[in-house]
Amino acid sequence: MKTDKNKIAKFAFTMAELLIAMTILGVIAALMLRTINRINPNKDMQLFLRTFHAIEAAAGEVVNDTSFYDSDVNEISDLSTDPLPTTRIELYAKNATSGEICSRKSNYSGCYKAIDKNNAVCYLIASKMNVTGITDCSSGDKVMNFRMGNGACVYGLAGKSVPFEFVIDPSCKGIESGYAAKIFASGTMTVPETSSTYGDTFKDEHAQKKAYTWMYQQTDVKKKEYDFEKEETK
Repeated sequence: MKTDKNKIAKFAFTMAELLIAMTILGVIAALMLRTINRINPNKDMQLFLRTFHAIEAAAGEVVNDTSFYDSDVNEISDLSTDPLPTTRIELYAKNATSGEICSRKSNYSGCYKAIDKNNAVCYLIASKMNVTGITDCSSGDKVMNFRMGNGACVYGLAGKSVPFEFVIDPSCKGIESGYAAKIFASGTMTVPETSSTYGDTFKDEHAQKKAYTWMYQQTDVKKKEYDFEKEETK
């Protein structure tokens, strides 16, 4: 019997061996998590960046659309000026029961407000994008202007002079869950590191820094890819 007990004892792990095994398992788990994160990227990040770039592309189209803004070479047309008196768009606007034509005409049927310098950025960008449901371009930092086809919501895109900040909320749970972006008169956009307009609104005090990091990392990756291509052509 003593011999059998000794044989069993020989197969037991020492404390040192257990610690080594746990360390190895921890390293493997960490490597697996990194791989999983690459396969399943942050959903908020993906939706925010996609929506950001979609709005930026739409803003660029709006500025260069000669049916919206004068293309006179002597004057620079941008989002700070009034759109043309003939500007017309069709949207499912606030108080409308179906797709309605919105224009510069005051109190046009179905439109919450006539298109003017204060809300043109919102209305015209929405007309270039895949939006679902009602487009509400009334002013206010916390007004939800429209919902994207990808599920993200956009707030505060009307009633301000450019440049200004607005919010992209990937989850569409409310402005408190969003991230601020900034749009300029030229139609270009950026993500500020800190928000002067919405800093006290976001539930997560580090939310804006996260969005800034997402954009910075994306830009940095593109720069590295560009530098790599330049090296290959040398």
